Parts: sequence; C-alpha cells; structure tokens
Amino acid sequence: MKGREYYEDFFKKILNNKKGDEIFVSFLFEKNEITRYSKSRIHQNTTYENFRVLISIKEKDRVVTRSFTNPDINDAKELIEKTYDMISHSAPVDYPDFPEADSYKEVFTFDEKTYNVKEDERAEAVSKIAKILGEFEGFGVVNTGGSEIAIFSSKGLSAYGILSDAHVTITAMKDSASGWAEGHSRIFSNIDVEKLAKEAKFKAENSFNKVEIEPGEYTVFLEPEVLADIFMFASYIGFSAKTYQEKRNFLVGRLGQKIFSEKLTVIEDPYFEKGFAFPFDFEGIPKKKVELVVNGVAANLVYDRKTATKENKESTGNAAGFPPSTIPFPFNLVVEPGEKSKDEILSGIEKGIYISRFHYTNIVNPSEFIITGMTRDGTFLIENGKITKPLKNLRFTDSFIRVLSQNIEISKERKLISEATSYDFRFPTGIYAPYIMVPSLKFTSGTEF
Repeated sequence: MKGREYYEDFFKKILNNKKGDEIFVSFLFEKNEITRYSKSRIHQNTTYENFRVLISIKEKDRVVTRSFTNPDINDAKELIEKTYDMISHSAPVDYPDFPEADSYKEVFTFDEKTYNVKEDERAEAVSKIAKILGEFEGFGVVNTGGSEIAIFSSKGLSAYGILSDAHVTITAMKDSASGWAEGHSRIFSNIDVEKLAKEAKFKAENSFNKVEIEPGEYTVFLEPEVLADIFMFASYIGFSAKTYQEKRNFLVGRLGQKIFSEKLTVIEDPYFEKGFAFPFDFEGIPKKKVELVVNGVAANLVYDRKTATKENKESTGNAAGFPPSTIPFPFNLVVEPGEKSKDEILSGIEKGIYISRFHYTNIVNPSEFIITGMTRDGTFLIENGKITKPLKNLRFTDSFIRVLSQNIEISKERKLISEATSYDFRFPTGIYAPYIMVPSLKFTSGTEF
C-alpha cells in the first residue's frame, strides 16, 4: 500500500513533464495472497504485489495509453516520452476530452484486517474445511488481499480508493461424487468457511449412484451461483451500452419493453455494501445507481463516457478498462428478493431438477440471450418438494429471455457471488443473487458423469 500522497506526488512529476493536449493517469496497486489446496492439503501459498501506472495522452483526435510495471517516481519524464512517442503511430479515435474534477460519495470498501490476513490464518481456514469434509477430498482457494486505485487528469480530476476483498471456494470430492460452495466478502471474517464446507460436503455425500434422466424441459431450482452466471453474461450482451450500440445485444428492439417476469428487478447499485461497493469507475466518474430491469421491464443500460457521448447522455460511471478502449459494464448487480423462502419454493415443485451451479457456460446467440452450458457439483432430482436422487449432469441450451419471462419464484435469501481469482488487476465485481425456481429449462443432452 502506497497511500494517496504518493500517487499525488507521482502525478505532479508526470504533469510537470506533460506532452500533448491532455493527460490522464491511472495508478493501480494490488496485493494478492492466495492459498490453494488440493486433496485437502495446501499445495501453494502465493503472495505478490503489483504496481502499474497507465498514462493516457490525448492530442487532437488521437489518444494513446501505455502501461508501466513497477515504475520509479523519478522516471516520470521518461514515462511521458515513451507514451507520447506512440501518438504519431496511432489512428484517430472518437473519444471525449478527459474528465474534470468531481466529487464522490463515501462507501465502505476497506477492512484492514482482511487486507493483512496472514498465511497461518488462511491455513487455519483450510484446516477447518478439511476437518469437516472428512473422507471427502477438498479442492479450492482461500484468497485475501486488496488494491488501491488513484486516477488523475490534467483537467483537475483526482480520485482515490482503497479496497479489501476475500474469497473462498470449496469442491468436495470422492470418486464420482462432488459438491460445491463459495463465499465472498470485503471482510474475511464474514465468510463462514465451516458453513461452506458443510454445504459442499452435503452435496457430495448425496451425489453417489447418480441416475440418468432423459433430456427435455424440466422445472428447475437454481442456486444463486447459477443466477449470477446468467447475469454475468447479461452484463456483456444485455446491460452494456457498447454491445447495444453495436447491435449484438439481446435488448436491441426490446429496451423499454416487458421481457422478463414481473417478479424480476435487477439494479446496478454501486453503494450496496453487501456486495462490492465502490464510488467511481476507471475513468474517475462517480457511479450512479441504475435500474436495469424493473418488474420485468428492460429499463436502462450502463454507460461509459464514450458510449454516453454517442447518445448525448451522461456516463453512469461504469467504465471498465482504460482510454480509449473502455467498455461499460455493471460492477455490483443486485437482484431484488422475493417473498418466499427457498424452502417454501422448493417444497412447491412436484418434479424438477435442483442445480448447484453451471460450468463451461457460453453464449450461443447474443441477440436472443441463448446460452449453453453444463450442470456440475450437485445436480439432483426433485420429487414432491424434496430432493430425492442425484442426477448425472446435463447440458442445457435455452434463451434466457424465454426462461426468465415465465412465472418464476424468487427467494427472500440472497448471497454474494463473485470470481475467486483474477488474472488481471484485482478489482472484484459481484452479483447479489437469490435462489430461483423456473418452470421450464431446456436440456439438450446428458452425460456419463
């Protein structure tokens, strides 16, 4: 952790050597501490810090960005010169002027204890998981750490944020049986690893002697992990103004229409602190709360500055990436809860399939929101409101406009779902999702496992 003052000093040195019409600088610092375990034993402890500076220069209709890893503050002049050298080789782009100074709401983003979790604390979490799993072998990660983001422009923008986050995943396995559980939070102590281990074990110990079921249409009960997977894809091919403007988005021709069940409301809420709240985006623009789906109506999109300018609108503060190649993306989705408990919903299913999570999920047709994938780590037959038998995994292919337009049921209970590891800058996004019952999901084939 370097602190705001360090980034301000670094930016001043860069600004003193300014070239071009405007400058935009992003400072990204991350600390990653990951404990991976296999067969209930730790096999890797990784701790690393990474510091990057991204300098963007705008000159007339050209914008270039260059990234530097672990640069020295005294090399500011050289960093500017190397970036500016790219201008003459760049093509003209339609990109607005860099942003000016703004103000930001206060929101909880950082827990010092989570940022500074020690190896032995993560090891203790793995030990608790292994003890509960017993004869089942555990596989997964315990991931803690955090990051700093500082963004400045030559027009007066100055934004700084510090984050912490923690993630735990568990796959319990024995022979062909497996079960999955995951937990995510800004605060490591909020993740109940013992509860997660019991959940994963329960699914695994009830997954022996799987039976095959014929492909077809079935009522399904989906865990939050499944719904989050669906809305992760919707974030790209539905809620993003970029794909909408490029006409490779299922909301083209449907925006403003009721396309989902009236029970479904989805909000991009950057200030919802049970998720991964954060007050500004990667252009330094204050985030706005955006109602994306309201009682089934596709109401709004999220924008960065580039896509907002095309429609003469304001950015919603959803830029991911760096100039001039930003894309708008929802960072903190919240699915509004229903009125029934998950047990009440489950008890009302005469015959159906219980799905713990999807795997190898991919887009088939973005214009119709058609997705395909597999079930995994806990798929069960539901009969007369009860889970009765483990099922061999199935492949589904369906339009989730059709799926979510049915008479669905949404639970009161919700949980935060996120990615447990990242291969880019550490900045977790989340979906706060409920359990959901869908009357019909199309399964196209079965498996042998």
